[in-house]
Amino acid sequence: MVSRSSIGASRHGELFWLCNARVPDSLLAPSDRAALPAAGKGLRSAHLCIADGRVRSLTAAQVPTEAPQFDLRDGVVTSAWVEAHTHLDKSHIGPRTGRDDNSLQEAIAVAGQDRAGWTEADLLHRMDFSLRAALAHGTRALRTHLDWTSAPPPLAWRVAQGLRNTWAGRIELQLSSICPLPLFADGPAGKAVAHAVAQGQGVLGASVHPMPGQRDLLARVFALARDTDLDLDFHVDEHLQDNTEGMRTIADLTLRHGMEGRVVCGHCCALGTLEAADLHVLLGRFAQAGIQMVSLPLANLQLQDRQPGRTPRLRGIAPLREAAAAGVPVSIASDNVRDPYVPYADLDLLQVLTVTALAAQLPDPIEQWISSITCEPARALRLDWDGILRPGCPADLVVLAGRSSHEICSRPQAARRVMRGGRWSESALPDYRELDV
Repeated sequence: MVSRSSIGASRHGELFWLCNARVPDSLLAPSDRAALPAAGKGLRSAHLCIADGRVRSLTAAQVPTEAPQFDLRDGVVTSAWVEAHTHLDKSHIGPRTGRDDNSLQEAIAVAGQDRAGWTEADLLHRMDFSLRAALAHGTRALRTHLDWTSAPPPLAWRVAQGLRNTWAGRIELQLSSICPLPLFADGPAGKAVAHAVAQGQGVLGASVHPMPGQRDLLARVFALARDTDLDLDFHVDEHLQDNTEGMRTIADLTLRHGMEGRVVCGHCCALGTLEAADLHVLLGRFAQAGIQMVSLPLANLQLQDRQPGRTPRLRGIAPLREAAAAGVPVSIASDNVRDPYVPYADLDLLQVLTVTALAAQLPDPIEQWISSITCEPARALRLDWDGILRPGCPADLVVLAGRSSHEICSRPQAARRVMRGGRWSESALPDYRELDV
């Protein structure tokens, strides 16, 4: 075997092999999983043939000795990551607000004060910085929620549309509004928002928490989505009250309007307040409605059960294991990045997965939960490729030197290489000093 001691450059269109890789079972089609030998719990040993920007084959057979090869030495290969929920418009404003210890309501207020001074240049600078970080970490697609507080589209919406075009081919950028639910009480305002979102090829979103008239307001949102053929993405029940009306109503309306597979619910923290029997019923309703759940552990660990001067007693994380067991598709995402909500983050889904595994006591996060940052968010965002590594899929990969969760999650920044379209990415993490200007 011709082996290269380090991962180097590859020419466009060149056929080459990634040898001695480990691939998580959850990223393989059943036929490939059955054909590849086990490499420990939840992993398969494989050689990947890359050609013309795609994975040509996965095999355990001997590789032709004349072909260029990269020996991964049992390192793990995954499909590139998908960020299902973040807020690029607010990213990196935290240091200039001077507040790292906000409650949820305080963070909303502080971010709103900062938003009043946003300019096109400021937004473009911070949002592009965030996308560069996401790309370097291994992300291929990203959905950003953008604050939308009145009928006209916000400045950030226009900036994000421009970035969607300039970043095409590097990160597939999706845009979702995040509107206060009462905005839809005004019929003309709600219609204006929905039509602007549809015109911008976006996703209609709203923040849902206990309030008078919640059911009627959600019914209006669903009617608008149906009339404009829009997918829906909600921030819902991001609290620890014994009140899950928002989630129950969304499940009912999804089924009533035939929108199975087109609705995403983020946060869902209030699920943690339910008794086991009630939780089972509601999660079953989610599964029946085809609702995708997105958990945002960094934000909810930071914001929930916050009281001055004491350590939080409650984690505020949705019950991920129970949701997955009930057949609810579960994604894990970054949410906020260095802003009044989450002061320490970098759009690194490996960091998010590692923190989640510790906080939610998830075993073997790479072997058992890697689909929560690859395949499940790809399906939630309805991407063309679901992230399964199969012959013919894009060679958009993350190559990790670690051989298991114990190594990868212990050194989450170590020896990570990103491949896009069959070529090694040279994208580097941007320097935070760039944000000083």
